[in-house]
Amino acid sequence: MIATRRRVGALVAGASAVLAVTLSGCGSSQAGAAAVVGDRRISVAQVQEGYRDVLPLVGQDAGVTQAQILNLLILQPYLSQAAADLGRGVSEQDARLDISSSGAVQPADLSEAGVEVWRANLANTALQTDRAAAEITDTYSGIEEKLKAQGVHINPRYGNGIDYSTFTITQASPEWLKAPEASEPAEVPVPAPADPNTETPVEPETPVEPGTETPVPEETSAP
Repeated sequence: MIATRRRVGALVAGASAVLAVTLSGCGSSQAGAAAVVGDRRISVAQVQEGYRDVLPLVGQDAGVTQAQILNLLILQPYLSQAAADLGRGVSEQDARLDISSSGAVQPADLSEAGVEVWRANLANTALQTDRAAAEITDTYSGIEEKLKAQGVHINPRYGNGIDYSTFTITQASPEWLKAPEASEPAEVPVPAPADPNTETPVEPETPVEPGTETPVPEETSAP
């Protein structure tokens, strides 16, 4: 999720499945959509507005992407409902007050999408604060079931699916980024073993001219 200057945790879930979904066709509900969740449509304009509003809150160096903003817009109703079920609900007004306290953005200048993104972020933190890991896992497993039942369609420009082990939008690697397969090393020819029945030719001795031989010292008997 979004890392901010204030406390915001990462989504945790026990599931490991990846739901790969993309927009198929250009129906009236999908044209210009960043994502469609059940009968709920999230427009490209909403993603851009949310990105514009949240960026001053987290800072340019946070590396926030529009895919992360879309992810929070997709999850917002589920995160907010789960937090409310625990008595930790985050309202729209709560989100606006939290943004106002930062001093980075004037609440009056915020778009509805920007408020919803921040609301999702706060609800996500509430779901993970002072809770056991097993309880957190159960919460996000329940959100996973609801998302799968609704059906999620993501515009390919933002990603190719949702990874339910991290609740993030997965990104497909372009073909040109894939590492080429390693070629097998060329075989080095190994000389065949010599046939023991075959005589090894003996190199002829080089003739030595008389008088050039190296004298061999005479053996001296031990006293």
